Amino acid sequence: MFLNLLGITFIFTALGLLPIIYDIVRRKGQGVKKGMIIYLFFFICSFIFVYWMTPPQNLSSIISSNLTVAFLISLVLFFSSPIEKIAGPISGKGVRNFQFKGFGFPAKIPVLILVIGILFAAASAVLRITSINNVYDTIQVKKVSKTEELRSTEETPIAISTASARNKMRKMMSVVPNSNVYDLGTITAQNVDGDYVYVASLEFKGLTKWFKFRESPGYLIISATDINAQPKFVKSKMKYIPTAYLNYDAGRKIYSEATQYANVGAVNLEIANDGTPYYVQTLTKEYGISGITYFNRYKVALLNAVTGDVKVYDLKDVPKFVDAPLTSKVAQEMNQFYGKYGDGWWNSFFGQKNVKEPTDNGIYSNGAVTPLLDKKDNLLYFTDFTSPDSSQDSALGYSLINARTGVLQYYRDKKGMMDSDGAISVASKIYPEKKWKARMPILYNVSGTPTWVISLLDSNGIFKKYVYLSAIDSDILVDGDTAQGTLDAYRTQLATTDSSNNNVAASDLTEFSGVVRRVNLNTNGTTTTVSFLLENDETIFIMNTSNNLYSIFLEVGDTVSFKANVIKGQTTATVEDLTIQNVTPE
Repeated sequence: MFLNLLGITFIFTALGLLPIIYDIVRRKGQGVKKGMIIYLFFFICSFIFVYWMTPPQNLSSIISSNLTVAFLISLVLFFSSPIEKIAGPISGKGVRNFQFKGFGFPAKIPVLILVIGILFAAASAVLRITSINNVYDTIQVKKVSKTEELRSTEETPIAISTASARNKMRKMMSVVPNSNVYDLGTITAQNVDGDYVYVASLEFKGLTKWFKFRESPGYLIISATDINAQPKFVKSKMKYIPTAYLNYDAGRKIYSEATQYANVGAVNLEIANDGTPYYVQTLTKEYGISGITYFNRYKVALLNAVTGDVKVYDLKDVPKFVDAPLTSKVAQEMNQFYGKYGDGWWNSFFGQKNVKEPTDNGIYSNGAVTPLLDKKDNLLYFTDFTSPDSSQDSALGYSLINARTGVLQYYRDKKGMMDSDGAISVASKIYPEKKWKARMPILYNVSGTPTWVISLLDSNGIFKKYVYLSAIDSDILVDGDTAQGTLDAYRTQLATTDSSNNNVAASDLTEFSGVVRRVNLNTNGTTTTVSFLLENDETIFIMNTSNNLYSIFLEVGDTVSFKANVIKGQTTATVEDLTIQNVTPE
């Protein structure tokens, strides 16, 4: 690793030898020792920079680094060279006069390098702008017609906030040996053995503590769906972590094996099915003097935190246990680029047609995205988009980015939806006296209605309640203590309004027939709903009578047939196409 970094440093500083060689030749072999001392000083400084900052070994960084070093060395040679004196005529008193020509090293050299550097920077900027359309085309976009469906909390878990998870983990630190040495690292969401969990490594608090202990005792893990769950400490001696030093730093260890790639975001901890901890780093290749990157050319590095073994994979070849080979930083950058440059660079500043901005109400990458699992247990990054006009609070759509494939699913409701800022504002006003904070807004499809699912937290980040809020009608709102109970209550409220399953595909509706054993008619203002039970079925079927006027005549003993959106694990179902034998006209 050390020799590898020495070679990289030479590549970054080789151009600095040219002004030294030029000075030696100009002075006919003099100044060799001085020149080597100057170069060695800048080489050592550059080595420290490379070792500490781990810059990517690509054309853009190599050229900029070499120009910087060459410019600084030429300045040192200019100011340290002796002033040249030229012998003049002998005066009347027999004394020879001398004329001073100036510094020995010509000023045109550093000026020339500076001009080249400015031209290089300008060319890089121009090429980045002219490449925007090509970069935009590398985003794999899949436009969808409806939001991710929330069928049940078992199939699509709703995560508690990272603040709640971190608070609980800190209270569990007492079970960790020498807990005063460590602090919690970054919390990441992932699927471990079929469970949606949060994981956080134990990181060193400083150099002295790392120098004494040299390894972390393990990591903490907690359910991301069960608000009553407590964290568990898992023993696993980890030598290679982000807060270790020298060659045991996780980021530096990965860099030594992948110097030609640039890091995208920080390293994330992921746990294999056998409990082995790995650090995951998303990598990208920067091209040309502009250093542009493409959204479909990622690499992924895996570092075994126990052994230090590093492997670099193509995205399609990453082991299956890795839920997020693409870190949240990738999703953040992809969302920003997708929202801003759909109609080109010029339009992003002037006109701003179709320009949209991702909101900052997530929990990853400083609020850029929120993780969730879909029905197939794929980890997705969610964010919604709003208008650049701060006076508007309507959502222009939302995206779900697959953390394994990088495919961006984009949804936009033509009816107009409330954005996450508006949803948070509404949810925060439910209990104003408690001063609870609304966090983690995620948009789901509940019975065909775009719905914001929000967590209410107290000042310490402790979960208090769930809030389900219609994104198209803020009057439809339910809060509750459990995800399943709140979801059932919300679906019931949807059924008592004019909402219907018009966004639910016909294939998602189930056909029923049977004899009615219980009926309840409920009137709330101008809205009337009928609820009923069938014989040998515990599902509560609910229908708005405005969708079928004959439903108000439903009685116990009637034979009925209908279609309903029945969700596994839920006690209620919304009815469509109700037919009552001998009542409904044929």
